[in-house]
Amino acid sequence: MTSAAWTLMIPAQRVQEFRDLLADLNRDLSGLADRARHAGYHRERMWLQPNSDGSAQLIVHLELDDGVDLPTLAQRLLTYESDFTRWWSPRFSSFGFSTTVGELLLSWDADA
Repeated sequence: MTSAAWTLMIPAQRVQEFRDLLADLNRDLSGLADRARHAGYHRERMWLQPNSDGSAQLIVHLELDDGVDLPTLAQRLLTYESDFTRWWSPRFSSFGFSTTVGELLLSWDADA
């Protein structure tokens, strides 16, 4: 299993707006699920880690389907279009979504 994680800084003045966006998303996850199936991942977790200045770090973890690598996932996410992405993408992107993939420094599996 391959997984990916990334972070995004949410400015203090937009933290509640981001929480509201995720609350809206949580009401109907079907569009997110369709996009995930197309892009090649089957599990997503998001955390909001508060900072002392009132801002927060969004932490996202994805578990990818077998045979899907990060460049493929990124390309599929950027090109997939649906009613969901027409609603979600501009809102999410307004927080500064990055299209680059970070550097993996450690990968460890207790089952290995």
